[in-house]
Amino acid sequence: MNVRQAWGLALAKPDAERAALKDRRLVHRLRRGDAEALHQVYHRYKDDLLTVAMSLLNDRYAAEDCVHDVFVHFAAAPADLRATRTLLGYLMRCVANLAKNQLKRRHLQPAPLGDGPDCADDCDCPAHRLIVSEESTRVFEALAQLPAEQREVVTLHIHGQLTFREIAGQLDLSINTVQSRYRYGIEKLRTLL
Repeated sequence: MNVRQAWGLALAKPDAERAALKDRRLVHRLRRGDAEALHQVYHRYKDDLLTVAMSLLNDRYAAEDCVHDVFVHFAAAPADLRATRTLLGYLMRCVANLAKNQLKRRHLQPAPLGDGPDCADDCDCPAHRLIVSEESTRVFEALAQLPAEQREVVTLHIHGQLTFREIAGQLDLSINTVQSRYRYGIEKLRTLL
């Protein structure tokens, strides 16, 4: 097969397969220490990662720090990158784990939204786009009321688009435990909303 045929096959693949192929190439470049690849990954996924971090921490600045810490780690040790399925899923698990560790280390509960700094002067930030509507604010407040275990599973499944099996593998839990945490979390969200 020549290069033109291979390129034609790549174009014929569905978008998800092309995205996965692009992610694999980026991972390969990251492992070689390519700074431009890190830049591309950051700009491609930062909004999604901030959404997950905000859902878990409920603090814009802590969420930004969490996402940046994940990328700083990969910049310092690109060989540690172990994306097995999707790069986005892997990064979301890293952000969720780091956010969970921050909450444990500081013995924090997610900050109430009203107590955080106002980001009105930064209207293009992802956090601002998420919390400007009343409905989004209610959802974030309801998420903050969930127990940490339920909040983590709900966030990884909904925002992170991870399967229950992926979440179970990452958190080292049984799939039944993950599914029950999700179910109980969703039931509690329904009563809160």
